[in-house]
Amino acid sequence: MAEIDTLLARLRESPVHPGLDGLDAAVMAELAGRRAGPQLGGGAFILAATLALAIGIVGSAVPGAPARAAPVAPFGTAPMLAPSTLLGTGE
Repeated sequence: MAEIDTLLARLRESPVHPGLDGLDAAVMAELAGRRAGPQLGGGAFILAATLALAIGIVGSAVPGAPARAAPVAPFGTAPMLAPSTLLGTGE
């Protein structure tokens, strides 16, 4: 562990590589020069919200079948004193 501390201390004390000089300015200039993608208007967001609302209302109005889980016993029969059998099936 002391070797890592020594190496990190040497790295901290070493001078900055000359190639990194001005890197921040170059990155910021590149970001400023990039154009943003196409902007969507408010109508697109209204359309998406209306479509999501309609899908939600229709989805909640359509009745679904109740889900029933089948018991799974990986080694044949289920153990009689397993916590899942002691809690009951909820029927």
